[in-house]
Amino acid sequence: MPTKDYLTVEELNYYIHHVFQEEDLLHNVPVVGEVSGCTVVNGTCYFVLKDAKAQIKIVFYNCPLENAPKNGDQVLVRGSVDYYSKAGQLNVKAYQITPFGKGILYEQLEKLRKKLESEGLFRDDHKKDIPVCPKRVAVVTSTQGAAVQDFLTTSLKKNTATDISVIDVRVQGEYCVSDIVTALTNADDYGYDVIVIARGGGSFEDLYCFNDERLVRTIYDMKTPIISAIGHETDYTLCDYVADYRAITPTAAAEKVAFDTGIIKNEILDLIEEIADLVNDTLESKIERIVRCCESIRSQANLLISEQYGTILNLTELLKIYTNAKLEKETSKFGYLTTRLEDLNPLKIIKNGYFRMVRNGETVFDTEPLQTGDEVELIGSQEKIIAKILAKETL
Repeated sequence: MPTKDYLTVEELNYYIHHVFQEEDLLHNVPVVGEVSGCTVVNGTCYFVLKDAKAQIKIVFYNCPLENAPKNGDQVLVRGSVDYYSKAGQLNVKAYQITPFGKGILYEQLEKLRKKLESEGLFRDDHKKDIPVCPKRVAVVTSTQGAAVQDFLTTSLKKNTATDISVIDVRVQGEYCVSDIVTALTNADDYGYDVIVIARGGGSFEDLYCFNDERLVRTIYDMKTPIISAIGHETDYTLCDYVADYRAITPTAAAEKVAFDTGIIKNEILDLIEEIADLVNDTLESKIERIVRCCESIRSQANLLISEQYGTILNLTELLKIYTNAKLEKETSKFGYLTTRLEDLNPLKIIKNGYFRMVRNGETVFDTEPLQTGDEVELIGSQEKIIAKILAKETL
């Protein structure tokens, strides 16, 4: 058979595995680094031990959850370097983990947090209110991540009226901060009602760009209300502190900004019904008040009429008495004048044997103007006599 001049992957990995097994110096290695991405599955603790320039995977068997190191802890790991031949993966099988001070990143983060807090960047009185029913929403996130899908799905369940713009940025890595700062600066001038910064969960290192001082100060200077929706509920970044509202997940951010049109419709209908009830109550109250006023006016009018009617009756009686007295007085006077007039009536005198003398059609009251020979008429009660004056004698 021909000689084989190559190795299979299995053969190479098996050979590398045995090289590590044969090296005594790798069987009890003390190594110091910072814990990142720590998880415990079925009693086995997995995490990455890192420093400023390198990292290595750690596996710690039979580790209770309460004894697992925390992300950012600086620890001393004692264990054996192992090459897992099936996966071609190098890791350290730890048998002891002890604290070795706080992680460098955590120390830097805490120092920056205190600095920004002392400058007032996290104060509540600087935070802007989030609109109840925003019409235009910008979501600054990666279009390749699950966060944008979670946000859109949740929002569309509520309504299709909200205008949502997705601004694609890198949310991890070297250019993450510059991408997000540029996106926020541009979006702030477009008249959005609210801007959401969204990213799904990740390790402390994956989310560390959201602790950048330049990004925090950019959010602080924004005119548009900002919602921070980064990672999960337990993940806190400086963006969460400076933002106007912190949502524990992108889904929670969508719940905050996407208003339910059905609920609003029902609220409007309830308000209309409440207003109608108030109007009806007010109208009934006004009608009752008007009726009471009318009754009061009618009662007062009846009372006034009764009082005036009594006065009128009294005045009528007084007028009647006065009229009767006046009439009696005038009647008596009239009788007196009638009697006098009757006494002075020439016809009555004539009936008593007297005559009325007329000359030239005029009654003669004085005989001085008469001359002897004048003709006169003597008018009695039954007849008229024409006579001539024969003589005048002075009596």
